[in-house]
Amino acid sequence: MHTVWYGISSLVFGIILFFPVRKVMLAMSINKLQRRENREATEEEKARIKKKVTPWAAAISVTFAFVYNQFILLKFVGPVGK
Repeated sequence: MHTVWYGISSLVFGIILFFPVRKVMLAMSINKLQRRENREATEEEKARIKKKVTPWAAAISVTFAFVYNQFILLKFVGPVGK
């Protein structure tokens, strides 16, 4: 039962974290481009950066969610899978 709860809750937590993480990464990447080029980013550049940032944000969010959830379950419930 703990294994099912761990998987579902970690996935939901990862999905919830995805949107703010992507937004922060997107803002940082666009600001970096604008500083480097010393001009405003075009919509085409923003779309290209968003395409690059989305898989990274998903990977970071889901990984963090699973690791954090493992820590919380170990602390309060015990080892997962037993």
